[in-house]
Amino acid sequence: MSHHTTHFQTRKLNCLSKRDKSSAGRIDPRAVDICAALNQRKEYYTTSSCAGRCFLYSGDGIKSWHNSDNNGGNENAGVEDGEVIGDGTAAGKLGFFQRSRVNHDLIHEPQRYFDLTTLAGGQDPTGGGDPIPTIGQFDHGNNAGFKSKLEEFVPTSPIWLRFEPFILHVMCRSLKAASALMALARPAFKNVGLTSWNNGGGGDENDDNVIEDGGNSKNQQCKGGGPRFLVAIWGDEGLDMPLSLPSSPQSGLFYNPDDGGTAKNADWLAQLVNERHARNWKKIERFVEAFRSLDEEAVDMMEHNIDVDGVIHGIDEVELNVGDDNNEIGSGANGSQSKRAASGLPIPRSYDVVGDVAILNSLPEGDEDTQRKVGEWIMSRNKAMKICVARTNSLSTSDRSPGASGMVQIAGPPRNPIVTSHYEYGVKCVVDLQQTFFSPRMAPERLRLSQQIARGERVLVVFAGVGMEALQIAARTEAKEVLAIEMNAVAAECLRRARRMLERNKTATCPGGGKGAAERLSIIEGDALDILPTLESASYDRIVAPRPKEGTSDGDLGTGDAGKAFLLAMLPLLKLKGEVHWYDFAADHELPNCARTRETVQAVCESLGLEMEVIHVAKVGSIAKRQFRICMDFRITGRILPKVE
Repeated sequence: MSHHTTHFQTRKLNCLSKRDKSSAGRIDPRAVDICAALNQRKEYYTTSSCAGRCFLYSGDGIKSWHNSDNNGGNENAGVEDGEVIGDGTAAGKLGFFQRSRVNHDLIHEPQRYFDLTTLAGGQDPTGGGDPIPTIGQFDHGNNAGFKSKLEEFVPTSPIWLRFEPFILHVMCRSLKAASALMALARPAFKNVGLTSWNNGGGGDENDDNVIEDGGNSKNQQCKGGGPRFLVAIWGDEGLDMPLSLPSSPQSGLFYNPDDGGTAKNADWLAQLVNERHARNWKKIERFVEAFRSLDEEAVDMMEHNIDVDGVIHGIDEVELNVGDDNNEIGSGANGSQSKRAASGLPIPRSYDVVGDVAILNSLPEGDEDTQRKVGEWIMSRNKAMKICVARTNSLSTSDRSPGASGMVQIAGPPRNPIVTSHYEYGVKCVVDLQQTFFSPRMAPERLRLSQQIARGERVLVVFAGVGMEALQIAARTEAKEVLAIEMNAVAAECLRRARRMLERNKTATCPGGGKGAAERLSIIEGDALDILPTLESASYDRIVAPRPKEGTSDGDLGTGDAGKAFLLAMLPLLKLKGEVHWYDFAADHELPNCARTRETVQAVCESLGLEMEVIHVAKVGSIAKRQFRICMDFRITGRILPKVE
């Protein structure tokens, strides 16, 4: 691995490990797919994103025009949704800018949203839009009393309506990778460009916090630590229009709640916004499809040269590799293949690394001495690996563990039981490799999950295993509470040990650090079907369910219930607008729509009188030839009203 690549991967790890400082504390749901797809690749990582939003505002309308005296001198502070920048009056300092009723979704209640008379005095600060953040970074420091300040606001200048389209910033490992990304984005978005770059040298390796914490106009994000290329992609579905006049800021030009004849004008305004949302989301979907097709069709899509700032690069020069967590030793430009062949040993093409253990999917061919030499050869590639083991059976048990006899140590000092600690984005878990199931290849998926947790959420993790999902959420987000349920006694004990270590974790990015994260994490050992009915109904904002495969009962040819019993027990615990991350198993011919899984979830929701919508569905891992683990994210949108006879 080159020095440049090592720098890039270090910056990527540092960036993605940081806590989300946006007002929601999470990636917008409509941007989840593209961010996940980009972050899974070794060539890219996202530094900021917005899936599109509308809001009302008064003042200059340019949030960068603010006086640093009002936010402690921090150029990125004091600009959260709805905040007053300046002294809060029309005659205030240069930079007065107030956002209200920020909304990342469709406007469902036009008359409420466009009623300007309820903006003052906190009568209706959201107007049916996004909830106002009141905890986490909004309960201390510069943002203390955020909600009360917003509620005290009285408009004294005209109110405007603005729609901001999709925007995404992506750091690229090379100019070639940036060129490929821009070519894929341009069919959907007109505004695509390389906004910052340098060819390396100078500065500190970690001097990229400016852009990765929100960004500014300076080029500090490109200092040192090897070459950096920042691509910006933004939509063109913008809208900026006045809703009132200077003489009467709270009297709408188009809609007045006291005039019933203007109700249709509120519907028209909502239509302007909603149409832009719909077109914006379609473009995001096109971009996601184009990016995901890169694996199979990269050469076909980009046989022509790409012109970036007058520099021509052929697509055959672009190296695009999926960021798997296994270690490939069978190919590559570094001579690994020739070294493998020269060893004269039956070296496998890949292996997994969990903690300080190298794991082979099967025993190498040959006698015990040959197997030992294979293990030592693999360990010699990385001094952090202390032992090498091999699986000797399939993971067919209900808890997907190999069992005491299902894993054989072939090299390194004897270790029994085979227990190790594994780091992922600065968070450590304990893994008993014989009695529990854990896959390091799910690391990008666990990152995607933690990036979706909004500030103040109550999160339930079912089938928690050794608990890496629960630990990541507790340590890296501002979730109010995380409850993990696990039936396997050994896995539950591993999670309890990891929670004790979490208390001493100095890298945890959540409020209160590692100690605060450990306090928010609760563990219940037992069967989920027995425990779920004892929990309070409609009390959780999010449920994470990484369900293990139940042998031949699961999949496209499975004879089981596809997890319906668990869905029936979990969904009553979810709040309205709550989200579920449901893991299932599908064959290649079922991708990408996964109709069977959709039908199963839809049927269970209807049986419980719930309406739902699918937010995201994608494969997250391979379990066998042409068989995949998938994740379907869906949201409860409402309750089905009984039909009136």
